[in-house]
Amino acid sequence: MIQARFGLKRLPFDKSIATSDLYPWPGLTELTARLEMAKSARGIMLLTGEPGTGKTVAVRKFADSLNNEHYVCCYLPLSTVTILDAYGQLNRALGGTEARSKSRMFDEIQRGVAELTGQGKQPVIIFDEADLLRSAMFDELRILLNFEMDSKDPLLLILVGQPQLLAKLSLRIHLPFRQRVAMRYRMPPMDEQQTRGYVEHHLKLAGRRQSLFTDEAMMQLFVQSGGVPRVVGNLALTAMMIAALERKDLVELEEVITASREVV
Repeated sequence: MIQARFGLKRLPFDKSIATSDLYPWPGLTELTARLEMAKSARGIMLLTGEPGTGKTVAVRKFADSLNNEHYVCCYLPLSTVTILDAYGQLNRALGGTEARSKSRMFDEIQRGVAELTGQGKQPVIIFDEADLLRSAMFDELRILLNFEMDSKDPLLLILVGQPQLLAKLSLRIHLPFRQRVAMRYRMPPMDEQQTRGYVEHHLKLAGRRQSLFTDEAMMQLFVQSGGVPRVVGNLALTAMMIAALERKDLVELEEVITASREVV
């Protein structure tokens, strides 16, 4: 219905969008630059932000940019597991031999990292939803990263999570881990102009060349979404559906207000 009504080739705001097609708003551009710096510096990086600000898609873009000849990316999205399970995930991701005990898996993980670096490859380990990691896991990660008597950083560890991650790490018990963090970045929401650009960019990717939202509707999209990309997309799509059902050629203020009662 939406495609036919508004001349679209497909639905906009698809979360499976190719990373090369992401809207290059300043928050994403700065994060991309920081990830490149972290890749060279190695060590630990914290990436935080409110839900829907684009953290995961940003690290997916970063992972897609890595040269497989020089980097091995391990993406670990399940952060609510036990320490033993987390070791198992990491060991498998690094291609280690199956092991049951934590000490054996520890040895396998360190051996796997050493083998990769010996081959000229840098491991990049990404823990998503890291705010859900158990507190004891931060000590385990700190110990895991101790190579050659803590004289080198052979890998890049990126912890991605909501702002609660920073609150958890602010506890004194996590001071040793916190001191090892080399870089921090908090993903901001978009401003009004960036929100407009985001919507127009996705509509263009879907095949729409003319403006679809009135100025008042676009302003309301920003106000109701707070510039959070995921909310912007959900709200815009719902407003488009309402406008299509009413056989309108443009999405106006009223449709966005109505959509906000369902989405926000």
